[in-house]
Amino acid sequence: MGPNSPRSAVGWGPTAPTAQAARAQRLQRGVGVRRVAIGRPQPGPGGVVQSYEEALHALDMAERLGLDDPVPHAADLFVYPVLTRDRQAMAGLVLGTLGPLTTDRGGAQPVLDTLTVRFDSGCVAAEAARRLSLSVRAMTYRRERIHQLTGADPADPAHRSMLQTATIGTRLLDWPAKEL
Repeated sequence: MGPNSPRSAVGWGPTAPTAQAARAQRLQRGVGVRRVAIGRPQPGPGGVVQSYEEALHALDMAERLGLDDPVPHAADLFVYPVLTRDRQAMAGLVLGTLGPLTTDRGGAQPVLDTLTVRFDSGCVAAEAARRLSLSVRAMTYRRERIHQLTGADPADPAHRSMLQTATIGTRLLDWPAKEL
């Protein structure tokens, strides 16, 4: 960490979360880093090391997921290591659920971007369309195309969880850029 460093990790002993965030933001401004991650508060000297390691993992996870948050908290990102703990299972979910998207004429990436934005906008079609600079009708067409290709409808709550988990998996595994 230092001037011109793009990222920094911070480990904490027992401290209130608001105090952690304030200190991280001051560090960010003072040292000039783009992103400062915060590990969970842990007791004792060993806890500070553990918190620091969690913060490093949070930095890596935030970058892999393309998160915009300049101060990611390790506690907020704990679900992602769980999802990647069994890489083979995640790869199976990604390929089994989203593999058919590779047959779309533009390839899988534009459709994955649509799914990512849809989920990031709370599955609100108008907001997702705005973020993608599309009409709501075009967004509806893309949702229907996803359903046609995968057999899973992003608007159906029974399919949404599977599609969202698989979409997260694509970012964690860097698919389709890397073969699974």
